[in-house]
Amino acid sequence: MKYFKSIFYLLTISLALTSCDRDLIETDIDSIPNTLFFLDDGGILQVEEGELNQFDIDINATALPSTNVPYSITIDEDNSTAIEGVDFDIVTNNLVLPSGQIATQYSIVGDFNNASTNGKMVVFNLSSAEAKIGNTNQFTLQLFKSCPFEGLNTTSYDVDVFAFDDQAPSHSVTLVPVAGTDNQWTVTSSWGPDFVAWATGDPSYSGAFLYSGTIVLNDDYTVDFIGNDAWATGGSGNYSPCTQVFDITLTQGLFTTSFTTQVVMSPN
Repeated sequence: MKYFKSIFYLLTISLALTSCDRDLIETDIDSIPNTLFFLDDGGILQVEEGELNQFDIDINATALPSTNVPYSITIDEDNSTAIEGVDFDIVTNNLVLPSGQIATQYSIVGDFNNASTNGKMVVFNLSSAEAKIGNTNQFTLQLFKSCPFEGLNTTSYDVDVFAFDDQAPSHSVTLVPVAGTDNQWTVTSSWGPDFVAWATGDPSYSGAFLYSGTIVLNDDYTVDFIGNDAWATGGSGNYSPCTQVFDITLTQGLFTTSFTTQVVMSPN
């Protein structure tokens, strides 16, 4: 009988402790204030001509609010290169997390005319006088001017060449389409007919070692250059569909010294 009473006593104490713990946990959860935060810390907006170019930044909460929760978003001008009213406009006027909702959006629209193919960025900071702010309180948006590629407007290009922290003689080339392929062109000289004479300081090399080859434009606008000679080891780079500029870095095996050459081809 004493053994049965001991078990009953232990069960009673266990239930009481469990009940107390549950009450304590519920009380702790209820006492935690609502917290707002950016769902992500960054994003990219490709700004295209004729498109809406709207980007929605998601703002979430840790709990459903019983009333509207105002919040503020400011621009970190010291760390932003994009300018409101020039590169983008803010289209969200009512900065509140609505009652009964756990998420909302803050929206901007990019400007195609002022967008840059090299990209600009704007840094947004989140704050609120009526809610806590989580660790993800800053959002960095990058804006890039984007143009669909529908072929080259011209095959006549001016070429600027750089090596040894200096500019080599410039030249012009004609890009000749490779029959039976898409977006491939041959050139008679990539780094120019006077590059080797300039690099060696010996004018007798003018017109020699032209570094001819084939430009291959990939779907992601990266570029491969395939040299025609064994010493012309090729290179890689990028293509901007908005400006139609090729920017290619070449390697070589002609000189005993290893170096790279930057070739920038711009339509003329």
